Amino acid sequence: MQTGRVRVPLAVTAKQEAILARLGRDVKQGATKLYEKRGRWYLALSVTLSAEEKAAKSARDKIAGIDMGLRYLAVVNAGGETLFFPGDQAASVRRRYHALRRRMGKAKAIKAIRQMKDKEARWMKDQDHKISRAIVDWCLARGVGIIRMEKLEGIRRRKTRKRDFGRSLHSWSFYRFQQFIAYKARLVGIRVEWVNPKDTSRTCPRCGHCASENRSGIRFRCRKCGFRGHADAVSAWNVSFAISGLAEAA
Repeated sequence: MQTGRVRVPLAVTAKQEAILARLGRDVKQGATKLYEKRGRWYLALSVTLSAEEKAAKSARDKIAGIDMGLRYLAVVNAGGETLFFPGDQAASVRRRYHALRRRMGKAKAIKAIRQMKDKEARWMKDQDHKISRAIVDWCLARGVGIIRMEKLEGIRRRKTRKRDFGRSLHSWSFYRFQQFIAYKARLVGIRVEWVNPKDTSRTCPRCGHCASENRSGIRFRCRKCGFRGHADAVSAWNVSFAISGLAEAA
């Protein structure tokens, strides 16, 4: 039996290799964890990089708006083109975790419940990273120079028809999600602005008519000009227009 220190080769991507080469200089090493999954061993290494913002390119003249909520985690609109990230899959996963914790609670499995909560938190953070990356890449490919997001307040108080669906996303960290989008955007030279979300869901992006009757669930129909669209796409479009003014710029 071999004892002592064992050296094993580490398989990394070109991007990961470049980061590892900078350890100790402008890259700071964080926590490290070695774990096994399906017969293969992985090393999870957290690092901190300096996030220097690139200068925005003048060729990027489009503005994208992002609407966030419970039915859709994010809806992005850039010049009328829309990208949806439905929340149903995330809600399903959250419900499954919740059901498992309830069963563990009945069995008094306190340690297992704690581990399950940690696993769910890691999954949520990973989803935020993946979706925020997809959003920034989508915007970058369309020549977006500014991303505007709602200055969120009380997003969890929004009503949904399916009570269980809303509850399963109730504790989603929309603030962290926005921060992930913001720092990834700045790294590629996209400016981030925060807007007042007032009236974005009930204002027509074509004629500007504002009325609560314009929206019914996920359907939007302007009572003045007849414009129709997906309500969340309309809201994201209005966020890009900053119809109620900027809250702050960063």
